Amino acid sequence: MITICYLNNKGGVGKTATVSTIGHMMNQVYGKKVLMIDLDPQGNLSTGYSEIDWVEIFLSVLNGTEVTTEKSIEDVLMHPEMDIHEAIKHTQYDGLDVIPSHLTLSTVEESLKADITMPQQFKLKGQLEKVKDEYDYCLIDCSPSVGLLLTNALAAANEIIIPMQAQPFSVVGMSQLTSSIANVQRKINPGLRVKGILLTMTEHTNVSDHYCGQVRSTYGNKIHVFTTEIPRNVKVQESQANAEPTILYDPKSNSAKAYIEFAKEVSGYGREEQVFERDEDALNR
Repeated sequence: MITICYLNNKGGVGKTATVSTIGHMMNQVYGKKVLMIDLDPQGNLSTGYSEIDWVEIFLSVLNGTEVTTEKSIEDVLMHPEMDIHEAIKHTQYDGLDVIPSHLTLSTVEESLKADITMPQQFKLKGQLEKVKDEYDYCLIDCSPSVGLLLTNALAAANEIIIPMQAQPFSVVGMSQLTSSIANVQRKINPGLRVKGILLTMTEHTNVSDHYCGQVRSTYGNKIHVFTTEIPRNVKVQESQANAEPTILYDPKSNSAKAYIEFAKEVSGYGREEQVFERDEDALNR
C-alpha cells in the first residue's frame, strides 16, 4: 500500500477536493483499492460518507457531554488496540473506503501527548500496518496545522503531495511546511518523499500567472512542480456542496479535465532524491 499525504499548513487550497477526486479516479479509472483518511477536524472529506449527526456532535461539545457516534479516525489514533476495520466506512464504490473524522478530533492533540502506551508519532502508522495488504493506495487529507496529527500522517506516509494556491501567503508558508517535512525525514521517516507541488485555483490573470511562475522558479529545482494546474472553477465548489468529487459532478468541466491530467502525472512520476537532509536544505539545497 502506498500512503500519500495531501498537506499544506494553509487552509482552502484544495486538499480535500483533490483527495476526493483522485481517490475516485484511482478506484474507478485505474481499478485500484483506495482508502481515504479524513485527518481534518472539519470533516469535509467525510461528508457524504459518514452517518455522523453533526448537530448532536456540536451540542455535545458545547455541553461537555458524551455522544455515541460511528467510529472515526479519532478512535483509530486513541485506541491502538482496536480493530481499524471498525472505523472504515465502505462507500457505494467497490474498493473505495474512507475513515471519517469529526469535530472532536481537534481535542486529540493533548490526549496523544498524554498517552505513553506507544510512541505518539507512530499511532497511525501502527494502525495502517493492519490493512497494508488490503489496499493499493491510502490517501490522507491532512488538516492545515502543524502538530502531532500531521506528524502521525508523515510518519505513516511514503509520499507527499502539496496542493498550493498561487498567491503570496501560500508561497510564504512553504518555508515552515518544508521545515516540518525535513524534521520528519531526518528523525522519524527517512523514506518519506515529496512527490510534488500541485498548483490549484489558478486563473488567467497576471497575478495568478506571476505567482505560478514564482513557485516554479523558486521550488522547481528542489521539488517537482506538477505540469498540470487545477483552474479555479465554480464546479469544484458545487461538487463539494453536493458531496461529490468533481470528476463525477461535472466530468466536462475544466477542473475535472485538469484532475484527469493530474492523475496521469501522479501515477507516472516520482523523484527519489527529494529528501531534505537538514531543515535549511528544504529551501536552500
